[in-house]
Amino acid sequence: MTAPLGAEAPNLPYSSVALDEGQDMGEQAFRLIRAIVPAGPDGDKNSIFIVGDAHQRIYARRASMSACGINIRGRSRKLRLNYRTSDEIRTWAVSILEGISVDDLEDLDDGLDSLNGYTSVFKGPSPELVSYASQEEEIAGLAEWLKGLGAAGIELSDVGVLASTNKQLELIGARLSDVGVEAVFLKSNQADDRGRAGVRLTTMHRAKGLEFHAVALPFLSKGAFPSKAALRSAVDDVDRKNIIQQQKSLLHVAATRAKRALRVSWSGEPTELFTIKL
Repeated sequence: MTAPLGAEAPNLPYSSVALDEGQDMGEQAFRLIRAIVPAGPDGDKNSIFIVGDAHQRIYARRASMSACGINIRGRSRKLRLNYRTSDEIRTWAVSILEGISVDDLEDLDDGLDSLNGYTSVFKGPSPELVSYASQEEEIAGLAEWLKGLGAAGIELSDVGVLASTNKQLELIGARLSDVGVEAVFLKSNQADDRGRAGVRLTTMHRAKGLEFHAVALPFLSKGAFPSKAALRSAVDDVDRKNIIQQQKSLLHVAATRAKRALRVSWSGEPTELFTIKL
């Protein structure tokens, strides 16, 4: 049973709350925030600041802020300048989301959200898309790419290799160790100390919120991403569509961790997410 909005936390010493990654918050989180800084008798005095991007929603949590007592009508704004990612990388990452309509942000003044009108403040090389005959060749090619970055003077601590599973990262780490490329595994509860030398190996989910000079996204092969098991878990067509949308958003998030260089690779056929339109 949902608690009434009037059930506020008493005497908390907060006058305001700032929230990032709002797109991944559910109803309970928004209700808690509203309770921490309740609206006064004359309404809300700008006590809550929320930042979010529904195109980066990688979890199945959804909530209407207005239903949780947070009214942003007439007070929302879209931030259209990307300061992290080159325009070339941003354009490729946006192409993954083609056909996706974000229809659950009814609180926005403009209604449906889209990626039209967004741009980056700098340009760079186009993403490198590489196909291999086998997974072994793909890992070897990735290792050579990393060695090339190091030879070019790029600090490998500012390079991320993002995969969908820890098992894939272990395969990569073993190969890098064999060829003398130092690597650091970033776990879910581990901060990234850039003082430690070595390329960062981490999952796409863990990489959210991070950024790197260069990013590699390996194993984007048909049947590997999204996994067959993930698609089989869908109970109906609507559920399958939601799973595909989440995986597209995850790929978008992973690609936009790169500031200057992005390398995308697969063995055999590429993932269907490159072509599926929702």
